Amino acid sequence: MTYLPAQYGSTNFPAADIQTFTAGGTWTKPAGAKLVLVICIGGGGGGGSGRKGAAGSARCGGGGGGGGGVSREYYDPASLGLSQTVSVGAGGTAGASQAAVSTNGNPGGAGGDSKFGSAPLLVGLGGALGPGGTAVNALGGVGGASSLFAGARGDGGSGGQGTTTNSGGSGFAFLGGGCGGGGGGGITAANAASAGGAGNGITNAATYASSTGGANTGGNGSAGASRADSEATVGIGGGGGGANLTGNAGNGGAGGDYGGGGAGGGASVDAVGNSGAGGAGGAGVVVVITYF
Repeated sequence: MTYLPAQYGSTNFPAADIQTFTAGGTWTKPAGAKLVLVICIGGGGGGGSGRKGAAGSARCGGGGGGGGGVSREYYDPASLGLSQTVSVGAGGTAGASQAAVSTNGNPGGAGGDSKFGSAPLLVGLGGALGPGGTAVNALGGVGGASSLFAGARGDGGSGGQGTTTNSGGSGFAFLGGGCGGGGGGGITAANAASAGGAGNGITNAATYASSTGGANTGGNGSAGASRADSEATVGIGGGGGGANLTGNAGNGGAGGDYGGGGAGGGASVDAVGNSGAGGAGGAGVVVVITYF
């Protein structure tokens, strides 16, 4: 680990102790600590399901959930006491498939916040939920705000109406937060169906494998990948489910741990199938790196 604040100049402390919390617990300060870096990433938002509707009307896919936001801070070990409480944000729930005729899709759930310290000292905000598809649109959920880069967040993709595929927003990933989930494919009033959008894996430091959207014949979107180590912590958003004119629509893929947004499900036609369910958001994470 070589990324250090400016006051330490070119000195590179070895990352002698790296603790990754994927569930709540207690961080205990190691003896001899000289500098502590804390990274909190919130859970990703869950994707919404698509609309099920009659021919001759627009049926939109569900919106993708937002990626979990990242917060990062260096601390003087003396200011942290002997231990600190850690809580990890859960991923947002998936929007359930819609079986009722001429009915909007169901929204997903928001991602939970990840926290370091009981006060808390640092918070990584969860991503917003992806809304269910309607006859008008289903905007993607907003990513959790980032304290690391101004304006950096992974927004979910909007649900398609059959004219485009809507990609999930890209979140910064170098010590950064999750990417938003792709939007579900939709169906136009003229009965043209679209595929689901991808959850992009583009970051400010590297490019990770993007998830893929489902085909416009009811294909399921793929789940997002996960990565967590001392150099990168990122959850890729899931791929959106494809719309379907002849059967059940595709389900959105789950967001990857850590903080990836779940994708939206595809839209369907009243007489022949149910809409696609959204994908669950990826859980958050807290990483604590102690330098000696």
